[in-house]
Amino acid sequence: MLKWQIKYLEDDNGSCPVEDWLNELPKPQYKKIAKKFILLEKCGNELKMPHSKPLKQGLFELRELTFGLRIYYCFIEGKIIILLHAAGKKSQPKDIKYARSLMLKLEKEKSI
Repeated sequence: MLKWQIKYLEDDNGSCPVEDWLNELPKPQYKKIAKKFILLEKCGNELKMPHSKPLKQGLFELRELTFGLRIYYCFIEGKIIILLHAAGKKSQPKDIKYARSLMLKLEKEKSI
């Protein structure tokens, strides 16, 4: 039985950019990342390298190594994982910065 629940962060228009990104992946890439989601749902905050890497301050990176795919996520109360942003490995520094900004915005909205 799965212990954690994965949710997509919605943008201001109510769409889910990570979900849209996943839907555009070729089938082999989608299948690889889907396997990582299963691990994430089962293990949650106990998932470690090489599957997941902590990026400090509550931000994590789900790593698919064959195709170099990255999904940035954080945890919130109630064993919920929020998928913030997704991209390929080549744009990592920019993507990490963007994912962190989304996480901080989410944290601010929760505290209001």
